[in-house]
Amino acid sequence: MKKIVIILLVFMPAIAFGQQFPFMEGYSVNPFILSPANAGIHNGKTLFIDYRSDWTGIDGGPRTYQLSYSDKIDKVGFGGRFIYDMTDIFKQTLILGTYTYEVKIANTHFINFGLSVGFFRNSVDLAKYYSDPNYVLDQALIYGQQQSKIKFATDISALYRYQEAEAGILFSNVMFGTVKYANSDMTYKPLKNFLLHASYFFVLDNKWDLKPVIILRGGQHIPMLFEIAPTVTWNKRFWGNVLLRTGGIYGAGLGGEVYNGIMLNYSFNFSTNVELNAFSSHQVTLGVRIFKPKPQKDKNIHSKIKTLSDH
Repeated sequence: MKKIVIILLVFMPAIAFGQQFPFMEGYSVNPFILSPANAGIHNGKTLFIDYRSDWTGIDGGPRTYQLSYSDKIDKVGFGGRFIYDMTDIFKQTLILGTYTYEVKIANTHFINFGLSVGFFRNSVDLAKYYSDPNYVLDQALIYGQQQSKIKFATDISALYRYQEAEAGILFSNVMFGTVKYANSDMTYKPLKNFLLHASYFFVLDNKWDLKPVIILRGGQHIPMLFEIAPTVTWNKRFWGNVLLRTGGIYGAGLGGEVYNGIMLNYSFNFSTNVELNAFSSHQVTLGVRIFKPKPQKDKNIHSKIKTLSDH
């Protein structure tokens, strides 16, 4: 693992910080983490806690902790995310607030525009490897713990909705400049990246629903990734999904509302191109509904009552 980290140090501007936001799944239960434009639309008023472990079996593999919440009042959506991510000697912290606005462009046609703004900071613990006899007298490793200056983090997103169909786009690192460290000459510039996604919600019968999701990720010096992940839901309460991603990556997930207002989801994926126990990933999501959604009022109730009384 140490040799891998040294390689990352050499190519740090292009590899280690190529994607500002850590990779997360669990969007079948919390679409807000897929695109901020989803704020409050699905599973709003719910606090989500995520833990993800990548490269299982590799010492120092990526681990990500996330706290998120979103809600929607009339045409305005809002939310927030706190992310703490670490990969061996690399650590990063993000705090993001999201604002969305819904525009009706035609009957049952809507577009939700989203803007996320926050703060980003990362650190590199170079001293962790300075005592290794293989790398003594290496000047790149004598700085010790290095923290970057706090910088603004931004992304722009949009979500188109028509009946049961949705399609969205997300641009990250839109206004993110070069980041400098406080006590050294090291710098890096996170690369701009994007995400496209589309889905459709099928009602199979009064118990079963199906929602396939397709995702395309890419960006500046970032390889394109295509993903398809259908989710099956039973009784609006329990769900399961499978995942296929380019690069020979397969996955599955299982979850449900285990108690009134409490949701639990587990996701697992692995790559067939490498050792199974070395590069698999696990993610656990806990959702707690903070506020109960108000029951929808039937706008035609008075006319229905009048019609019944006439008969």
